[in-house]
Amino acid sequence: MGLYKVQDNVDDASVTWLAQFHDVKSPGHAYIEKKNPFGYLENKVVIKKDTVISLKNGVWKIFVLRENDVELGESDLDTGSFEVGRDYYVYLCDNGGHGVFKVSANSTYPLGYSPESSRKIGGFHYGHIRKVSSDGLWVPVDSEGTKFGAGSVNWKDNVTIGIVPNSVWDLKNRPKCSPEGMVKIGPIWVDIYMASAAESITLEGGTNGLHVASGRLQSKYGQIPVSGSEGLNWYGFHELATRSGKRLLTYGEWIKAAYGNPQGLDNADTYGWTKTSNSGRTRTGCQVDPSTGAYNPNGVKPAAISAFNIVDAVGNLWEWLDELSNRHDSTSWAWQDVLGTGKGQAYLPNNIGMVAYIAGADWGNGLRAGPRAVYVNSYPWNVGVGVGSRLACDSL
Repeated sequence: MGLYKVQDNVDDASVTWLAQFHDVKSPGHAYIEKKNPFGYLENKVVIKKDTVISLKNGVWKIFVLRENDVELGESDLDTGSFEVGRDYYVYLCDNGGHGVFKVSANSTYPLGYSPESSRKIGGFHYGHIRKVSSDGLWVPVDSEGTKFGAGSVNWKDNVTIGIVPNSVWDLKNRPKCSPEGMVKIGPIWVDIYMASAAESITLEGGTNGLHVASGRLQSKYGQIPVSGSEGLNWYGFHELATRSGKRLLTYGEWIKAAYGNPQGLDNADTYGWTKTSNSGRTRTGCQVDPSTGAYNPNGVKPAAISAFNIVDAVGNLWEWLDELSNRHDSTSWAWQDVLGTGKGQAYLPNNIGMVAYIAGADWGNGLRAGPRAVYVNSYPWNVGVGVGSRLACDSL
């Protein structure tokens, strides 16, 4: 493997020196990447040569990766095999010798080790991937590699499963928040899946649209995305986002993330949950069983994914954005009591005079749904059952 323990009982000065890179020193902006990210044949991550990592197992120890890069894949799992829609973690483990890397779905430590004898140094998401150009521009391609081509597998349907390349993170290249279920798009990290409830959501006085009393959001495969059905409006999503160290996207950020998700269809749910006969929201993820939330090769929304690998940008639920505007169809400005009991008032041209952008479309919008779809007629205090959100976070 080429991983060597170079020192035990590291002095405090050395530990302080290493801490400038979160106790990791390596060349470049990241030390873990997906192997051949635009090739799709191998599901492995690569830890770069010359990476130096400290670990405290009773005493401080320093490990250095010499000679070659290290590749890690399914055979390096502590148990089981890769599963669609799951997050995996990369650990440096002190095995009493030169050290070993392990991959695990356990977020605390891998099987056979302990919190003291292992250190989480990165991770990735295993799920659906839209195939894109190998020039680093992330343009959707068909099976022959033609951008927006109509080859034997049309670009719209050219989706595979594996380690999501832009989900790979490490201690230098990661979001400020917890990285599970996220992908990096330019300088920010965006949730792969629409927001669902990690903890039950309750509201002030049990009243829709008021402050969030409890609850937490997540980006997770196979879940029911939350919306006004849980009493949430634009304000509620902002409050919940803050609890996770995240935020809502702007319209500009959203269209970058949604780029390459095909337009919705009136008579099918291939590229999003958009069929005009749909009667409500469905679970997050591609090829998902709408009853159980499990992955199923024959599940719904097989290609509902963007070039940057966010899912359900088109259809299912509209997504609240961090963009506001005001209406100009009235000149009768006055104080409006619309913000909720005990929340003050808004000086507006009428009682729906401020609007918040929503994007993507909901479950029955058919051809209206798409990667630029936007609706600028929904006031932020509206508790709409067809409106959810997707969260984002800045890079560390």
